[in-house]
Order: sequence, then structure tokens, then C-alpha cells
Amino acid sequence: MLKSLQARLTLLFVAFTLLVLISVGAMMWGSETQRQDALLINLAGRQRMLAQQMGRLAFESGSGETIPNAALQEAEQTFDQTLHALRDGGDAPYLSDTIVSLPITRDREIRFALDEVTLTWSDFRALLADLQQTPRDDPSFSVMLQSVEEKSSVLVERADEVVRLYEADAIAKVNRLRAMQFGFLIVALILLGAGAWITHKSALTPLKELSFAANRLGENDLDTAVQVGGPDEMRALSESFDSMRKRLRASRSELLDLTSTLEERVLQRTRELDALNEVSREIASQLDVKFVLKSVTDKARALLGGDSAMLCLLDDAQQYLLLKSVSGVPSIETMDRMSTVNRASAVLTSQQALICSNAQCVGGCGLLSNTHSASHVVAPLRIGENVIGALCVSSSQADHFSKESADVVTKLANTAAVALQNAQLYAQAERVAMLEERHRLAAEMHDGLGQTLSYLGLMTDQTTEFLSRGQGEPALEQLQRTRETIEKATADVRRAINSLMDELPPALDLRARLQNVMDEFSEETRLQVNSRMEAAPDCSHQVAEQVLNITREALKNVARHAEAKYITVQLGQENGHYFIVIEDDGKGFDTSQPEPSGHFGLQIIQGARRAHRWAC
Repeated sequence: MLKSLQARLTLLFVAFTLLVLISVGAMMWGSETQRQDALLINLAGRQRMLAQQMGRLAFESGSGETIPNAALQEAEQTFDQTLHALRDGGDAPYLSDTIVSLPITRDREIRFALDEVTLTWSDFRALLADLQQTPRDDPSFSVMLQSVEEKSSVLVERADEVVRLYEADAIAKVNRLRAMQFGFLIVALILLGAGAWITHKSALTPLKELSFAANRLGENDLDTAVQVGGPDEMRALSESFDSMRKRLRASRSELLDLTSTLEERVLQRTRELDALNEVSREIASQLDVKFVLKSVTDKARALLGGDSAMLCLLDDAQQYLLLKSVSGVPSIETMDRMSTVNRASAVLTSQQALICSNAQCVGGCGLLSNTHSASHVVAPLRIGENVIGALCVSSSQADHFSKESADVVTKLANTAAVALQNAQLYAQAERVAMLEERHRLAAEMHDGLGQTLSYLGLMTDQTTEFLSRGQGEPALEQLQRTRETIEKATADVRRAINSLMDELPPALDLRARLQNVMDEFSEETRLQVNSRMEAAPDCSHQVAEQVLNITREALKNVARHAEAKYITVQLGQENGHYFIVIEDDGKGFDTSQPEPSGHFGLQIIQGARRAHRWAC
């Protein structure tokens, strides 16, 4: 069995080369055979034509007919030589000046057919000889001529049979040649398949296994041996890989022995940093101050393996540290719930966490009892240069905390400071939002419900006056308007409730809503309002409500105080900003004078404008 890949490929190449040579030889042999068969078929076909020619010449020959007799004898000679050459081999005339050599016919069927032609030819030739010696006017000439014609037909049939047999033999040889070529193709495909199999089995598969082995080495798997089967070359390469693996494993063992201590510290550091990252992400994602305080102390104690943890925050006067959260053993004792800044000044002025043992140096937040202060680490809660408190983790075991623990607590304290500030800012933002919402409700009540109630009071006075005068019909009309105003006030109250419940109505065109406000104002006050409206912006519901409220309040102020007869409302755009201008021909007032007591219209308008700035 060939064990070398080179030997296997060489054998495959030699076999393929032999196959190609045999195929080419077969093709050359087939071409020569086809040429020889074509010659035989041509000669056999010529025999048929010579038989027909001799039959025609027999009608012109006879005793004393020199030229026809000479032509007939020449045809007889050519036919006889060709017949002997076809049957027994030898030379045969082919063209006028060409002689061809024919092999002996060995095919039994063709040879039998040639024997039949030979017998017929002997009889036909004897008739031709007698015919050439018989005068044409002899009565027997016609009888002999008829016999020659009959024999000529038989000779032509025999010659046709020979041609057919030669053609069948040639076709059979061509079919055999085709079968041989098909067999060569099958063998070539087999050799190609064998080559592919050898390549896959002896080269690709071992190389793939070597690739896997290289990947294992790249993944630092130096314990699995590299053993790849196959030809000698692949085994040699496998042995080289395995030798390299052994050297790498030996080098790794040496490095592991040298860096075992460092590796343990790096692993511990990695675990602490991962835990710190997880803790920081959880703390930073919360906006509840109490949760952040509790989470910081719990995570700090668990992260450093301490007995207890506490978090202190500076008061507003920056004089005391107030204990805000404690985590640890149930029996944790603190001396007090607050401590002066002076007792923890070393912590608050430090940029990093401080490690202490035996309750010496800084005393934590100044609140630790001796029972749980054998060792502790404490870090300031710092945001830039601003310190808001301190975080302390303690243990009853001496020298429990390492330098790495101080780094962890420092990072955790800085993250906790940011999280606490965010939570405080969020709480402050909630309070501001609540105040703004109260201010908005006050504005809406003043602009909507308050104005409506004032208007209802005015209408009630007018109705009373009409009734006192005995004017029933104007009183009924006034009562109808009062009813409509009450329904409108009810709708305004419902709209305000929906706004509080975030059930916002669909957005309407601001220009159309402004026009509705002006129409309502004209109907209530009997004052004419002219408008100049350009394209209105797309505003949020809150902004649109503020614009409408401010416009409505301004128009009502004109009706109450200006004594105007002509009012203009303009909606326009300038330099990318939209504006609303309300003008009247009233008496005006001095803006430098203080506002009358109980009048909040202008104050509410200015507050709404500052809060929203009409951002559309």
C-alpha cells in the first residue's frame, strides 16, 4: 500500500496518462480502419458499376467489334483483379494510375458473399467470351445477349450484397470505437473520482484536522495532542504541530508559575470591577433617593465582604454628617445619629478612600462603635470638588481591607454621589413640575372659570334689572344666554379635567381656534374684532391652550378697562418666529403704576409666556 501522498498522486497521474495514450491510439486505429473500410466500400461499389458497364458493352460487342471488345476486356480485367484482391488480398487498380494493396478478407459472411460473386462472375465471363466471338448477325447472338443481361443483373445483386456487408462491417467497427471511447470516458471519470477521493482523504481531511488543531492552539488548548492520520507527509506535519504544542505548553507552565500570584490579584480585581460596574449601573438607573441610599450601603457591604456599611450626608449648613442609611449585622451599634464635620475632616478632604485599623486615624463617619471598627475603609461622596457626604464599610476583623478595596470604595462612592444628586434633582424637578401645574391650573381657572363666573354675575344683574322693569322678553333672552354660558363653563371644566388626566383632544388649527375666540368675544361684548391671520404653526395642546387663554384674557381686559370701539388681532410670522398682536383704540393705562389689588390678568399672561415661550 502506498503510504506517501506523492506516490499516490504519481500513480494516479501515470494511470491517467496511459488512459490518454490508449485513447489516442484507439482513435488513430479507428481512423485508419475507417479509411480502409471506405476504400473497400468504394472498390465493392465500383464492382457493381463495372458489372453494369459490362452489361451495356455486351450490346455493342461481337465478332469483329474491336473497340467495344477492347473496352469490355479492360472492364473484365479490372473486375477480376479487384475481385481477387477483395477476396484473397493483393494489389487492385483504384484510379487510372493508382494501385492499392488490400488485406485478405477474414469476415466469413463477406467472404461467402465474395465466393458467390466469384461463381457468378465465372459464368458471366464465359458468356462474355462466347459473345465476343459470335457475329452480331448470328441468330444465337440474341440468345447469348439475353443470357448476358440476366447474368449481369445477378452479378449486380451479388455486388450490392458485398457492398452492404462491407458497410455493415464498417458501421460495426465505428460502434465498437464509440464503445471504446465511452469506456475510456468512464475510466477517466473513475480516475478523476479516485483523484478527488485521494485528494480529500490524503490531503484535505488531514489539512482540515490540522486546521482544527491550529485553532485549538490559538484558543490556548495545549493539552489535547495533535494526532492526524494520512500519508507520510501529513503525519510528519502533525508531529511538527504536536512538538510545537508541547513546547508552548511547557512555556505556558513556566509563565503560569511565574505569574500565579499576579493572576490571582488580576482575577480578584476583575471580579471587583465587574461587580462595581453592576452596582453602579443599578444605582445610576434609580431616581428614588431612599432606594439609592439603601442600595449603596447594601452593595458596598456585599462587595467588600464587610460586617456593616453606613452612608452619611452633610446637612445644609455643611456642619454635621447625618446618618442616612445603615446595612449590616442586626447588632450594629452607632454612638449617635450625627457627627460633626471636624471628626471626619480627614475623610471629607481626601481624594481617595482611607483604610484604617483598630479604630485609629479617621473614625469613619465618626459614628462607629468599637465593636465593629477593628478595620474599616471610608471614602468621601464627591462630585468634582463638591463633597456631599461619606461612605464607610467596616469589619470586626483586623486588616480586612486591601488597597484594591479602597479603589473600589472610591469608585462606588463617586458613582453613588452622582446617583444621589440625580435623584435629588429629579425630586426637585417633580416639585417644580407640581408648582408649574398649580400655576397653570390657577391661570386656567382665572382665564376660564373665573371670567365665566364674573360674566354670569353680570348677566344675572342684567336679568334682575329687566325683571324689575317688567321686561320679561329681554330677561328670558338673558337667561338663555346665561344657560349657554353655564354649558360652556361646564365644557371648560371637563376640558381641564381631561387635560389633567392626559386625555388630550385632537389638535385643531390654531387660526380657526383663535377665530372662535374672537367670535365668542364679539357675541358677548357686542364689540367688533377685525383679524389678520397668516398661516398658523403646528403647536402642542399645552402651547395652543396658553395662546388661546392669553388672547382671551387680553380681549376681556380691553372690554373691561379700555373703553375701546375698535379691536384688531393679528397672527403673523417674522424671522422664523410667530407672534400675536392685539391692538385697540382705547384709553390705555400707565404700565409703570402698580397693579390694582386683586387683578392678576397681566401677571398670569407674563408667567405663561415665560414658562412656555410659545414653542411650536
